[in-house]
Amino acid sequence: MKSLLWKDYRINRLLLIFGFVVCVGPWVIGIARNLLLEWRGGEAWWAPEFWVTIYGISLTLSLFTFAMLGGNAVAAERADRSAEFLAYLPVSRGAVLASKSIIALGPTLLIWTVNLAALFIVAPAITHVSAADIVAKSDGRESLGLFAGLTVLLLGSGWFWSTVLNSHGLATGMSFFTLAAVGMGFIGLEFGCGLENFLENWFVTTSLLVGISGYVGGCAYYLRRLEP
Repeated sequence: MKSLLWKDYRINRLLLIFGFVVCVGPWVIGIARNLLLEWRGGEAWWAPEFWVTIYGISLTLSLFTFAMLGGNAVAAERADRSAEFLAYLPVSRGAVLASKSIIALGPTLLIWTVNLAALFIVAPAITHVSAADIVAKSDGRESLGLFAGLTVLLLGSGWFWSTVLNSHGLATGMSFFTLAAVGMGFIGLEFGCGLENFLENWFVTTSLLVGISGYVGGCAYYLRRLEP
């Protein structure tokens, strides 16, 4: 298992570095700016809106990381033909899927942990405003649900397309196509069929279902597929 994890890490190491930068970068820039303003004697902006804004930027940029983590899962190995070699090794496909799942889901959970810790632990300690008030004052509760749905949809659909396609770039692109298709479908139903608030009420739930279905379907397809 360790060798599989190390192999998947090496395949995804540049992506993991990219994910770390786009997750932490907005926090570093935003907090450093405020500290610089305070050092110069200016007025820093530590309001609840600041923390929700930075967390929103961080997670928005991280959506690309989530899609690429899913898209790279299997297709990246097919691109360099190592999937064929792996198919002949004495390891079960379940172990291979477990390794790939850890590499994809682990960084995803870490990115969310960083942002939630900043929003619910660091922000209240600095602003002396409770986490609940920070979220309530900045309409953060709705954005939390939206980002969760987008995360699962992009990661899960990217994972599915990665098991089906041979190009990890195309698999990543198809995850965003899936997001666009779901969004356009909801817009069509809401405005074409007159379903009021349909997008607002059901988009997150549908995104979660599509993402989870993509992950499960991708795993099932990979277990049955014969590598060329």
